[in-house]
Amino acid sequence: MRAQNDTLQTAPAVSWIAVRIALVAVVAVGAFVLNPLVGWQWVAVILAVTAAVLPQTFAAWGGAACIVIGMLLSEPDVGRAMLAVLVVHAIHILTSLTLVIPGGTRVVLAALRPTAIRFVLVQAIAQPLTIAVMLGVDGVRGTAPWAIVAGGVAVAAAAVLLLRSAGPSTGRSATADRRGG
Repeated sequence: MRAQNDTLQTAPAVSWIAVRIALVAVVAVGAFVLNPLVGWQWVAVILAVTAAVLPQTFAAWGGAACIVIGMLLSEPDVGRAMLAVLVVHAIHILTSLTLVIPGGTRVVLAALRPTAIRFVLVQAIAQPLTIAVMLGVDGVRGTAPWAIVAGGVAVAAAAVLLLRSAGPSTGRSATADRRGG
């Protein structure tokens, strides 16, 4: 006989394997669409499968590198560049998730909501920047040294902001700082 409270219901969830399959699918689609070299396409897929089986190897980032290699070897195109930004960012997110989601578990979809929101926000910023850079590169015809300098300045500014927000580590606890001691 079962009591009324013998059941457990959770919110909609996804299996750990779905995240890893999504990682392999994103890398495979990105590799076959964005990389014209068949050998590099298969290397990217093999690295993605390795990352799905052994996430601690960080092999999916090697798959993302294969996509970037293909982009460097092909002609500049705004659409392909925008797709590359989307795919490489998705690979990064999915790889990070596979590192923290243990095998055999289920992840409640509501727990993935903040990650999805951050993904959309980053893409909302990155895609217009990609268009601006690609249009600037097309206008210059050839290399764009201004884009390299602008990128370097942006990275340096981001590093300074992150270091300032981290603040100095004095070994005192946050509670002691709030109390004035």
